[in-house]
Amino acid sequence: MKTLLWILVAVLCLIIGAYPLTYLVVGGKFGLLETKSDALLINGWWRLGFYVHIVGAGVALFVGWTQFIKSLRTRYSRIHRNLGKLYVLMVCMSGVAAVCIAPFSSAGPVAGLGFGSLGVIWLYFTVQAYLSVRQRDLRRHECLMIYSYSACMSAVTLRLWLPLLVVVCRLDFNLAYPIVAWLSWVPNLLVARLVSSRI
Repeated sequence: MKTLLWILVAVLCLIIGAYPLTYLVVGGKFGLLETKSDALLINGWWRLGFYVHIVGAGVALFVGWTQFIKSLRTRYSRIHRNLGKLYVLMVCMSGVAAVCIAPFSSAGPVAGLGFGSLGVIWLYFTVQAYLSVRQRDLRRHECLMIYSYSACMSAVTLRLWLPLLVVVCRLDFNLAYPIVAWLSWVPNLLVARLVSSRI
């Protein structure tokens, strides 16, 4: 059961991690961009922030799960370190961009605050994890990376919660989205606390 759950998580992270490529290929008003005003879409700084956020988060999600494979960490430590550096770089880029574009959320200030808070927390845990490994505090590094990747996985849990709220609970999208802006990551961090406490 544990192996099947791990495989499911990895597959979801790979799929959602690759999803931002769709925006780069399709172009124009697609997906989340359909909810944005024309005035916002022609804002060059906002578009830059949006694409930096989704690409950085996609890469981080795509490579991050591999860092928890023990055999990779022990047998291929150089690959582990290089993927870790890539993950940290992508989080820093994506997290800063997320904080910058969060106030422009089309779902209002509650959603904007939720996504902005996620960006800050994601950056904090990731930077602290990086500093911990630089100080050779491997246990703290591992715990902090669990928190960091739990925040990263909000991209996955958002896409699980949103259909549940809209389709099953029949909430209006404008009500569901501000809720999911918090629901996508707060429970993740509670799970991270439970997992890290067992290390």
